[in-house]
Amino acid sequence: MKEYRIWLAKIVTIIVLCMIVVPLVAGGLMAGTAPGGPKVAVIELAGVIEDSSDVLKELYHAARDKDYKAIVLRVDSPGGAVAPSEEIYNAVRKLKADKPIVVSMGSLAASGGLYSSLAASKIFCMPGTQTGSIGVVMQIPNFTTIAKTVGVEMITVKSGALKDAGNQFRPMTDEERKFLEDTAAKVHEQFIKAVADGRKIPESAVKKFADGRVILGSEAKTLGLVDDFGDVYDAGREALKLAKVELKPDEVPNLVFTKSKKGFLSKALDATTSIPSMVNAMRVPTIKYLAF
Repeated sequence: MKEYRIWLAKIVTIIVLCMIVVPLVAGGLMAGTAPGGPKVAVIELAGVIEDSSDVLKELYHAARDKDYKAIVLRVDSPGGAVAPSEEIYNAVRKLKADKPIVVSMGSLAASGGLYSSLAASKIFCMPGTQTGSIGVVMQIPNFTTIAKTVGVEMITVKSGALKDAGNQFRPMTDEERKFLEDTAAKVHEQFIKAVADGRKIPESAVKKFADGRVILGSEAKTLGLVDDFGDVYDAGREALKLAKVELKPDEVPNLVFTKSKKGFLSKALDATTSIPSMVNAMRVPTIKYLAF
């Protein structure tokens, strides 16, 4: 019986070690590709853009790190909040003076994903990439009818007429609608100007397709929103070329993904720690802010 317990303990220990060590090793191996040769940092901007801090940190680190000759910003995002998208745009605009920054668009680089890309040295996409969506949106649910039905009254104390603009428990006034529409229009104009400045396209030309429509990569190239078709390795090769580092025709760029791939244990821990956030996200928001 004692030997059985010892062997059982050993087996459990081996399984636990495998769950911890193997994913870590695999994650480390996956963090970089094509070892050897000049390094290109690949920074991933994926998912809805709600916060820019991680991407900014990686951009600044790669720009200062002498091991990297150039940077590829890999964008696969439908857009998101206005300010974080603007922060990434500004960082790319400043840091490309230190090192070339080439954008590689994945399946989706629309709205804020496009905005974040506009200041890059060059932009690559695929013909089937979905980009564009140059517009601004704000959606505010209204529960007036439900509140009346169930007998709920929301009492608001405020210091100014527009302080609770978008209040979900009363009809929107004409003054509030005009204020919110004017705000959205101002941000839209900023977006159009960023496209015009970043891509060297006249604002009058940008306005013709800046109505929020999604634009396929094949059309985006014709419109001047992107420079060429290619995948992340083509973008890496171009980034090195801009850094005056020529590769042989059969040589593959040494791409180093700055964010390590997560193993099983890390993903499991993330799932556990994200439960409070998921519950919080299910609550009714007071207002949905302007988003690209």
